[in-house]
Amino acid sequence: PGSADRIGAMRIAFLLGDNETGGGPAMSPATSEVVNRLRARGAQVELIQPGCEAIDIATIRPRHDLYVLKVKSPITLSLAGALTIGGANVVNSYRASSLVRDKVATTAILAAAGVPVPASWATGDPGRVAGLAGPLWLKPARGSRGAGVRRVAQPAEFAAEAAPADPYGLPLPLFVQAEAPSAGRDVKTYVVGDRVFGLTRPWPAASAADKEGCPLDLDAPIVAAALQAGRVLGLEIYGVDFMVSGNRFAVVDVNAYPGFKGVTAAARYLSDYLFARAELAPPRCAVTLRASP
Repeated sequence: PGSADRIGAMRIAFLLGDNETGGGPAMSPATSEVVNRLRARGAQVELIQPGCEAIDIATIRPRHDLYVLKVKSPITLSLAGALTIGGANVVNSYRASSLVRDKVATTAILAAAGVPVPASWATGDPGRVAGLAGPLWLKPARGSRGAGVRRVAQPAEFAAEAAPADPYGLPLPLFVQAEAPSAGRDVKTYVVGDRVFGLTRPWPAASAADKEGCPLDLDAPIVAAALQAGRVLGLEIYGVDFMVSGNRFAVVDVNAYPGFKGVTAAARYLSDYLFARAELAPPRCAVTLRASP
């Protein structure tokens, strides 16, 4: 059903994190602009901070035409999962957003689909890394934003370290990748539906200007790989990071709904895409779920 079947104004909710300084949800400039553009088109947009609410779990039902899963914290993912079971329209989906937080599963799926990835391993025993040829990159299997990522030039030195464990002492997988060739810059692609934007930036980025990067006309094989990654992982709005050397490239990271830093037209394309997705949503159900206006 389209917008003609809907009762009242279109309703869109963003699932967001908490602002470290207080005073409302954490939003990037791009997300703020997306929200403003959607409101200018007549949509009622609510900003939900699950971390700041005591949500009555038994009352969770969809009451918006679209939920935008911007922050993938444990509590927002849990809420998105409950809403999904209730029939909610969620972008990116709960399944896809949860999947790409698992680097082992994500890399396995990409490799099986023929998307170029570096040689990769998973183990619970650091001693197993010692026998691999370096240099290697060690990454938390469920890490994000580069936290805990490090380069190991001599893998044998890592053998004496303790195995990673969760707060309960249960073993965590150690995700290891061979160093992908690079010309000193990485290529970041940002995808909205079937539209792909490209940036290049120094690697590693050392300044705010480095993180903004420079617009890049992408080669067709990289565009195809970015779109294929989204298809096999079930993503709609996402980023794919590549290491490139000559005509060789490899995917080293995938992110669900990244910040689109450096993509000047991102807010326009994002708001258009989300508005269209909300128009195609099935009729919503009424429910009491507190949200900030």
